[in-house]
Amino acid sequence: MDWERVDEAGLDPDKIRVSADPYGPLAAARRENLERIVARLHAKGRMPRVCLYALSVGGQEPRHSLNAAAAYAVRQSWQVGVGQSYTDHQGPTDPVTRPGWCLVRQQIRAGYADGVVVVTHPVISPQVDEYRQEVDWFALHFGFIAVVVPEIQAART
Repeated sequence: MDWERVDEAGLDPDKIRVSADPYGPLAAARRENLERIVARLHAKGRMPRVCLYALSVGGQEPRHSLNAAAAYAVRQSWQVGVGQSYTDHQGPTDPVTRPGWCLVRQQIRAGYADGVVVVTHPVISPQVDEYRQEVDWFALHFGFIAVVVPEIQAART
């Protein structure tokens, strides 16, 4: 049986046999960026400042998600500023069309925050390409994304 697979692979080497998890490399890049920025801030004697972000469902304030994100930030010894919690109604997947997410980006761009904490990556976007754009945008603007439940673990549940 194994020889059959080897022969088949030799006849069609471009055929994808196992699909790769698109979130694996993204999780690694996001985590590497986070560690680099936090280390740089600690080297300067500064505590990372973060925003919290969550999506509301059915008009309810996402208090549990914001509390989980805040608890994660506290465990990491990060500072959450007063009024640095942002929410949007669940709806459009493209984060740049959401007012709350745009405010988070403004905080990063202006230097008022170093990163954002979310509970899971689909809060930013359930679409791989949109999520990748945000991971890249934060890295480009010297900001980081922290995820309470990592991408790989979230994909398994």
